[in-house]
Amino acid sequence: MLSLPKGIVAFVIAITGICVSLPLIIVWIGIPLLAATLAACSRMMKNEQSAVSNWIRDEELKPEPAEASVPFQWGGWRSLFSLLGQSQTYRGLLYSVAQLPIGITGFTLAVVLPATAFGILLSPIAYWVSDRFFSFDLFSYDSSLLFLLPDLSSSERSWAAAGIGLVMVLLLPLVLKGLGRLYASWVQLVARA
Repeated sequence: MLSLPKGIVAFVIAITGICVSLPLIIVWIGIPLLAATLAACSRMMKNEQSAVSNWIRDEELKPEPAEASVPFQWGGWRSLFSLLGQSQTYRGLLYSVAQLPIGITGFTLAVVLPATAFGILLSPIAYWVSDRFFSFDLFSYDSSLLFLLPDLSSSERSWAAAGIGLVMVLLLPLVLKGLGRLYASWVQLVARA
């Protein structure tokens, strides 16, 4: 669920840094800004790779060592050319830009899948409330359940839907863990490519 805030921060830093530093290269201010942006993107990717590696090994997140959190220091043109010559720099930029759509997708799935599973699981309660308080037959016009289960009443169809919801709720931890592994694979692919 934290992939969305991380994605927003990484995307904003990368895009803002590139959009500000590239035009300012003409007056030479943009060069250190570009170097700082690329270093920040690379550092964010390394931190995420460390967090993913710890998650895969089922370890708790440990703070980064002090030497890894030292900010980028301008060391002249050689430090910039050294930074520009490393593939890690460009992978960090790719990670930062792609993290936003991946974060949105992960966050959406992490919210929608449990909400849907629990909503389907609670369909008998929804049927009871709609029938008792609003005199509305919630499952009378459901073409999919009516087609699959034509001989059942609306109440019975709500219980059949609850059974499907129960299966979905039981499978939910496996699905969410699989989504986490997919995200971890993506981070490791970008960080080690």
